[in-house]
Amino acid sequence: MKKSRLILALSSFVVLGLAGCGQPPSKPSGSVVVGNVAPGTGGSDAVVIDPATGKPVSADGLPMELSLASFKANLYEPLLQPFCSECHATTFAGDDLTKAHGEFLVRAGFNRFTGIEQTLPVLKMHESHNCWAADVKTCTSLMTDKMKLWLGDLESAGFKTKGITYPHTSSQVALTAIAPVVLPIPQEYVGAGIDKATQPLPAPFTMATNDVDGAIKSYATSPPATARLNAANAAQAITFTMDAKVAGTYFVWARVKTLADANNEFFIQANAANAVAFAPPVTGKDAWKWAQVTVTANNVTTPFSFAVAAPGPQTMRVLFREGGASINYLVITTKPDFNGDQFANNFFDISVPLTVPGAEGSKISATVWEKTTAEGKKSLGVKELKITSPVPLHIKTIYPLINGMFSANNGTYTLVDTIAGGPDPAKAVISTGGSTASTWLTDIAVDKLSFAFEVLEVAK
Repeated sequence: MKKSRLILALSSFVVLGLAGCGQPPSKPSGSVVVGNVAPGTGGSDAVVIDPATGKPVSADGLPMELSLASFKANLYEPLLQPFCSECHATTFAGDDLTKAHGEFLVRAGFNRFTGIEQTLPVLKMHESHNCWAADVKTCTSLMTDKMKLWLGDLESAGFKTKGITYPHTSSQVALTAIAPVVLPIPQEYVGAGIDKATQPLPAPFTMATNDVDGAIKSYATSPPATARLNAANAAQAITFTMDAKVAGTYFVWARVKTLADANNEFFIQANAANAVAFAPPVTGKDAWKWAQVTVTANNVTTPFSFAVAAPGPQTMRVLFREGGASINYLVITTKPDFNGDQFANNFFDISVPLTVPGAEGSKISATVWEKTTAEGKKSLGVKELKITSPVPLHIKTIYPLINGMFSANNGTYTLVDTIAGGPDPAKAVISTGGSTASTWLTDIAVDKLSFAFEVLEVAK
């Protein structure tokens, strides 16, 4: 489920103002080293002011001299200047160290703090934003570790981060108590898993079930070393009988796993017509993907299709061509587009009770999917967010809270200001997810979900 995610940055953090910032000190003789820098002897020569209140962001203030030096040693010199300056030369990776320090403090959000892992710089690494290494995990771990060194230096000097107190907070629901569901493929798509194909499977195909994808019950595969066929052999065909609901032109999709370009092909045959070579994209050894069956002629690739004159059974065959390609599901449909990935995910319907005077029994419900990330955690993506209540409610600014903490990458819901709920079902849905800030980084095995609102009241 590779989905685009927008992370709301500056509007999610209170902008920090700086006053009297000095240059990083040289290491004084006999100083005690904290983290990667020497704290110096000058103490705190400035504090960061919240412009909304005119007060320091922390009762302890920010040890500015130490912060500037630690930022330079841990983040600015080893990471930001060499790897971020191309895009951020006017902000936190510019030549002006003091300005860069101030810009990065804004992104760190120590006065709206929910943990280093939820700071904007680390979340950006989660999203592969300008990752300089071969994999996201390396960049994320390094950014996390370096920011922890910076914060550790500050805390050693007495600085304390400031959390957020949310108004109108719901109760918590443990995600481990929610039973997952898999969305059924709608009737307008005619689909069948490999367990519905003619059995036993013909050689060299074999049935397998040892896959990490919980949505897969079984799949067909063949040894990678099996010799490639240049022509389709009907004796090596997995046969499906699929009931077309209407006459028309049908397109074909398959859920596949392929290791490399050298072993990723099948043949596909519809109703005993000529078989066509099907080369799905390479997915790697641990990933499955829905791929449309296409044909290539004269260097032009177009969707494969076949005509159905009247409703009724259709014979579809997947024929062996190259060893190492695996298939789990086949779909035929008159629709030219098909987002099969959503039917392969585990979904969770999570309902969280709300306390609203005058609207007893109200709840907010989220239908979410889970997705494994490179960092070994899970992410929750929102398919739908809705309100159920006996009367319409005025809702402004929604904070999805994981273990009581809000992640700034959920910017869409902080912009909500609407009337929802009540007797009209059409007024229930707040969001159907999609590409705008609908993913919540979390570990679904242990975490709890709750919600908070700036305004939650019966609509006037």
